[in-house]
Amino acid sequence: MHNTSQSSQFMFRNALWRYASKTAVVIGDRAYTYRELDELSSHLAAHLADNGVVKQDKVAILLRNCIEYVITDLAIIKLGAVKVPLNEMLSMSDVSYMVGHSGAKAMVVHSSLTDKLNDAELAGSGLAHRLEVDDLGDGVKATHSDWGDLFTGDLHSFEWREVVPHDTALILYTGGTTGRPKGVMHSHGAMMINNLTHIVHGEIAEDEKLLLISPLPHAAGFFLQTALLHGAMVYVQNKFDPETALETISKSGITWTFMVPTMIYRVLDAYDSNQHNIASLRTLIYGAAPITKVRLREVLDKFGPVLLQIFGQTEVPNFATKLSKADHFNDKFLGSCGQPVITCDVRIGDDNGESLPFGEVGEIMTRSPYTLDCYYNAPDKTAEVYAGQWVKTGDVGYQLDTGHVFIVDRSKDMIISGGMNVYSSEVENVVQEFPGVRQVMVIGTPHEDWGEAVCAAVVPTDKGLDEKALIAFCKEKLAAYKVPKTIEIVEEIPLTAYGKPDKKALRVKYWGDQTRQVN
Repeated sequence: MHNTSQSSQFMFRNALWRYASKTAVVIGDRAYTYRELDELSSHLAAHLADNGVVKQDKVAILLRNCIEYVITDLAIIKLGAVKVPLNEMLSMSDVSYMVGHSGAKAMVVHSSLTDKLNDAELAGSGLAHRLEVDDLGDGVKATHSDWGDLFTGDLHSFEWREVVPHDTALILYTGGTTGRPKGVMHSHGAMMINNLTHIVHGEIAEDEKLLLISPLPHAAGFFLQTALLHGAMVYVQNKFDPETALETISKSGITWTFMVPTMIYRVLDAYDSNQHNIASLRTLIYGAAPITKVRLREVLDKFGPVLLQIFGQTEVPNFATKLSKADHFNDKFLGSCGQPVITCDVRIGDDNGESLPFGEVGEIMTRSPYTLDCYYNAPDKTAEVYAGQWVKTGDVGYQLDTGHVFIVDRSKDMIISGGMNVYSSEVENVVQEFPGVRQVMVIGTPHEDWGEAVCAAVVPTDKGLDEKALIAFCKEKLAAYKVPKTIEIVEEIPLTAYGKPDKKALRVKYWGDQTRQVN
């Protein structure tokens, strides 16, 4: 017998009933109670069921941050269907590939994103039903159902379709830094433990007011679900603007938010203590990309002890390690991504996946109840990522005997110059300390003698930048082979669809179409 209570669905059923009268989500000046979300999502679930969506069918979401996203998310859970969240920044070919590869039967899409749907390519996929949210005011495509029409009459109820722990809850597509994106499958049982980990280690209380401004198909979506499971209130915004974020924190008494480092930089630059009151903020969680120590200290100075760092990946959602608020005030740990969380083991492996001693650099590996079930329809890729029970993260780092993990690089971002390993994050930390540097990204560029040379792309502050002085500064702090050979002044650091610095985009300029000579 399978225990249906070992699922994320079981927890949502309880939460929607228990917190019925509380405010769940605030978007713009409209607030929605848990009861409203329950009723609206049941109505949508009934509609999707009428249009042939059965348990464990895949349902794709291609929406910006909006209430329709939240309603669709809950409807998929009630249907026992499989969520396939797609990021609004994806290209048309990525969307076609993911919809086709996942075998999605239905999709909810914004009118402003329908230009990403290649009808010719999708004709061959299993996509039978499209529900369009008209965010442009032009009406919806003739072949699409209209979300607005669907919600004009009486709301229908829906009988939840119970899932068991090993049923699939979602398929998340990886950023696809090499080749086609992979579909990462997670089960309902795994997501239950992952949700609980978010509540405990994300420090989310029942009276929390969360501000979510990064894309819901990614890390923020996990925090949204977690908040709703715990009766908290979530403010959702559909685009990031530092001024608006600071204003919302001030006016609404936001207690908790999640940002990627580039967002934090822009909020710091916009922050004015005379204008913004951020006293309500208890927790600012960040992750998804490295952050330099200089900027971390700036946040601690201006915002106080609010920082929590997380390290995870699509294969181990959000929480493999956590750097606590207290650890942010210990210089020994400030560059660390923290200790393994209660539900995850972390170790450093050698080339064969065998455990290395503390302090030695190798690949970061994780073991947890919520590591991926598999890569969807890619058994060879699943076999590659698993070493026994351990998942290889593709990140290079070392661990102290306290458990603290230090990431030194993505394995593919490591620069090999004259046979010596250069970790880009180490160089970035030094460059960031130099006055006049607002932001930096370090990559390897082709070099005839050394294979790769270190190049630093720098966004200067308003005062401009003395490049020679910067290189001299690096020579004092770094081994000769790690010093940037070139400094490139750029207006901004390119970002991926998920808001991470896009080293691949910067490399193209130097490497062209050739695959990198070295790894």
